[in-house]
Amino acid sequence: MAKDRFLAQGVTHTKRQRGAHGQKDQKNQKNQRSQKSRMRSHGSDGSESDGVGDISDLEHQYEDASDAVSSADEFLETPAEKRLRLAKDYIGRVQASTQMTGGIDAEQIDRDLIAERLTLDANERSGRWSRQIARNFAYTIDEPQITRVLRFGHALPPTCVALTPDARFVYSGGKDGALVKWDRVEGTKLHVFRGLKKKRPDHNVGHCDEILAVAVSSDGRFVASGGRDRRIHVWSVPEDRHLGVFHQHKDAVTGLAFRRNTNHLYSCSLDRMVKLWNIDELGYMDTLFGHQDGAVAIDALQREQAVTVGCRDKTVRLWKIADDAQLVFRAGAATDQHRITKALGFAPEIQSELNPRVVSSLNVHETTLRTLAGADAEFSEDCVDCVTMIDEETFVSGGDSGALCLWSVQKKKPVFIHHLSHGVVSTGSNDAPPRACWISAVAAVPFTDLFFSASSDGCIRMWQMRAGKTPGFDLVNVIAVNGFVNALSVRELVPEDPMSNTRDVVVAAAVGQEPRLGRWEKVSARNVVKVFTLRAVLPTAGQ
Repeated sequence: MAKDRFLAQGVTHTKRQRGAHGQKDQKNQKNQRSQKSRMRSHGSDGSESDGVGDISDLEHQYEDASDAVSSADEFLETPAEKRLRLAKDYIGRVQASTQMTGGIDAEQIDRDLIAERLTLDANERSGRWSRQIARNFAYTIDEPQITRVLRFGHALPPTCVALTPDARFVYSGGKDGALVKWDRVEGTKLHVFRGLKKKRPDHNVGHCDEILAVAVSSDGRFVASGGRDRRIHVWSVPEDRHLGVFHQHKDAVTGLAFRRNTNHLYSCSLDRMVKLWNIDELGYMDTLFGHQDGAVAIDALQREQAVTVGCRDKTVRLWKIADDAQLVFRAGAATDQHRITKALGFAPEIQSELNPRVVSSLNVHETTLRTLAGADAEFSEDCVDCVTMIDEETFVSGGDSGALCLWSVQKKKPVFIHHLSHGVVSTGSNDAPPRACWISAVAAVPFTDLFFSASSDGCIRMWQMRAGKTPGFDLVNVIAVNGFVNALSVRELVPEDPMSNTRDVVVAAAVGQEPRLGRWEKVSARNVVKVFTLRAVLPTAGQ
């Protein structure tokens, strides 16, 4: 009963606890009285004491309070105010990048340039191609006038090539294990990162085997290279020095791509893995699994995603890295009599105003298709070898069947197939059917209607995406090249005149005697890097 009366009175502490709390209260009261007395003594005679800070301490205290208020104002900023502030900052940066000096109406010109730049950036953020530039290159190309040959850089066939964002420098890698830096304008060799032997103590600062892939960051500061030695080396573009090496891949590194406006690097390998790297910190980020065979090519644009092709698993995969997901597209397009006949039925009419080289190429292609349709020939795609992104939702792949496949994220099968894009070659036997020219490289000008393809048929072909709801592409022009084109790299040049409506395009090609991933065939050609500067010419009213 006493226990119940004790609880009913609301007593919740024991006697010992009540004594401890009383002692704490007495100490707090004594501290408060002593602090008040020190403050009175400081205010009466102006002398400083140990317990109270001086005037500078008070100033710092008020400064901290003002900083807290300003940070609080930032947190109190509404979403609309934040968007307005960021938009003003962005327009200021664009205005600074497009500033013009001189001119009659500089203010109006600046407004036009800013509006054009904002429209261009908005279209790129939408993720779909919008600029139509392919018609600016539909003229007869004179190769000696536009070609610069970069010689004496590789003892063996070059396998990869990459242009810096401003197209000032060209990097090429070859089967000799050397990475060469070229000056595109002067045509000179600036630096050579030579291949090393595995037994050397400094073998970690260079490749010990064939280089198969090279890529340059969008800010032009870093270049990455990978090869059969299963390593990825990172180099500094301005300083021409080695920065680091990654050893995580278990087989040959066959593809590299930088994400635009970042220094995130994507790599693919014959070990069937796709890896992500942070070049700013020289660190590993993540590994993606899914391919059933070695991944041999990779490409990426602005979004946090990449597209890869598996060699003999005959798939094209779009990796959505932020969502930790992947979209699988089934390749392996067959070119048989039915599809050849269907392609002939939907082939566009050859227009007489096209340049003679394109007309000749189209006539040869049509004749080849008709001959094969009558002979009941069939070409199956057993290997997908290259891929490039037109925009964030559209990409093109090529393989050993000679077919160029256009893909969209909306469908699992190609939305358009151009069969035998680079023709066929004879096998030298009357009994054996002809063999399709292997599509060895593709490259595109991002967010435009222009892309390139190459093979061993002695030419690089330029294609124009069809505008409208009907997907597809058509041949625009042909560039003559002798040898295996193992890689392509394309960049747009910034025009000297800010009011210019056209931009020249630079195409770099790694040309050699042998294919990139093997030695099953050899042609008579020079192991060089060829750079083509295509001048943009606005078509006339009749075109």
